[in-house]
Amino acid sequence: MPQTPSSGSMLLRRAVRRRLGLLFPGVITMSLWQVCEALVPVAIGIVVDVAIIPLSLPMLLVSILGIALLFTVLSLGYRFGARLCNSAREHEAHALRVEITHAALTSANLPPDRASGEVLSIASADADTAAQSFAQLGRGIASVLGMITAAVCLLIADPVTGLVVLIAVPIGLLIVALPGRSVSAKANAQLEAVARAGRSASDLMHGLRVIKAMGGETWAVDRYRHTSDEAATAGIATGERTGRLAGLGALVMSVVLAIVLIVAGLRLIDGQMSVGALIGILGMTAFLTEPMRALAEIVGLFAQSHGAAQRITQLLTDIDDTESITAPNDVAEPTTPATAVVPTVDIDDEAISIRDWAVGEERTVDVTTSFGTLTCIVTEDPAPESALLAALSTHARGTTVDQMLVSPHTVDLFEGTIRSNITMILGAGDAPVSAEVLAASGADELLDLVENGLDHRIQELGGNLSGGQRQRVALARALHADPQVLVLHEPTTAVDAVTEARIASGLQDLRSSRGGAATLIFTSSPAFLAAADSVVFVPTTGPSLVGKHAELLAAADDSAADAAAAYRNAVTR
Repeated sequence: MPQTPSSGSMLLRRAVRRRLGLLFPGVITMSLWQVCEALVPVAIGIVVDVAIIPLSLPMLLVSILGIALLFTVLSLGYRFGARLCNSAREHEAHALRVEITHAALTSANLPPDRASGEVLSIASADADTAAQSFAQLGRGIASVLGMITAAVCLLIADPVTGLVVLIAVPIGLLIVALPGRSVSAKANAQLEAVARAGRSASDLMHGLRVIKAMGGETWAVDRYRHTSDEAATAGIATGERTGRLAGLGALVMSVVLAIVLIVAGLRLIDGQMSVGALIGILGMTAFLTEPMRALAEIVGLFAQSHGAAQRITQLLTDIDDTESITAPNDVAEPTTPATAVVPTVDIDDEAISIRDWAVGEERTVDVTTSFGTLTCIVTEDPAPESALLAALSTHARGTTVDQMLVSPHTVDLFEGTIRSNITMILGAGDAPVSAEVLAASGADELLDLVENGLDHRIQELGGNLSGGQRQRVALARALHADPQVLVLHEPTTAVDAVTEARIASGLQDLRSSRGGAATLIFTSSPAFLAAADSVVFVPTTGPSLVGKHAELLAAADDSAADAAAAYRNAVTR
């Protein structure tokens, strides 16, 4: 996996490197457009001197053809240059969105201070803002080259006036660039406020039913209004700084133009330049208005892009830091104390093996599940269970979906149909789902209760399904993927006991029928425990127990009596 950039500047430089194929021709053609723009007043001045004043019809015709050619090149240069730079922007924005989304979706746990709404805001608004610099890069370089062309032409037409431009313009650009850091800080604060508003909206929408049931609409509205007002205030501050920067650019531009016009007027009065040269100088001076205004705007836009890139980098770094804590021992050096050793997960041709699973003070457990079998894991303390699930999720990210899949307890459904939520193929109305998968997950009963069967529409987050129905669709999704190693975490907590027993039996039959598949289920459900080939019970203290469910319930060995009693207490409902 490529290394995460350590700063916003590094992220933007990386983006430039991987979009050079579009940016290089885009910058060249945009520069051609701006150079031709700068040459228009020069061409008009030449036409005046060689065709208008001498009243030469042949030179007038030649001049008209030359100006037509100049405008043709000018027009095509802008058209294709803007298209290439905008294409680089869209491709990079898409790549950043995919990178952020992939990092968030494949992370075992998001950083504790990062909510889904904030991640969504960064993956959308910040990615677009960071990539907007590409649309301005070609324009900015073209503006500089256009100004250089105008300065060179001014030097040729009149050295004194050209020298004034060469001195005044860089000073003006420096003055415009100085407030850029302040704009970047305000833009960063605005993006953070927008992300907080997105996070608040996401939290409120997830808990909307509970809030309405408790009569908390007023509180929810006040909370979101507060965060939204903060985002609006930050946006106004950013707009104010950006406006001030644009105003400063216009002021500097006006001062430079005034100086150039005064010097050129004095030179004309002294008879040191022709009428055509004066027209060219005035035209080039007026031309300088556009690139200088553009550069003033571009400084503010680049400042906003840098702030967005910094937020993206910080999110990716935070995710990397979280991953380094839960990474396997053979991938990264331990960053946690020795008492929090991360379990080692290994898959060979016969089984999935878990080694050095820390379950307490100086206690570790090894678990091996052979292909063709189902193993249930029960823990009295939830902390070791969470650590093992994180290790399994980390290992699964380094494999393909058909090799290993960890299905979390939290059910996430998407707007679409039951079929698309199982197959994860949007818009494919004929994607097959086997009857065995529907029966093993209990989803076949759901299809009998809804219209259109697999093509029944599901609202966002599965809002039109009950908790048990959502769990059955999610379980069908995991079984449809048919991975070599399937890990489930409490897959049927919202399902009634009769349906749960049917699902447990069907899941065992389906997975065991594939001899090269292993199944791990973290659950205390008696139905799954009874269907399992083996059960691993990890008490808070004392030795762990391994055996069939009935054997563990009946265990009376003095050495394991306390653990057996704890097991009966944990699984008896």
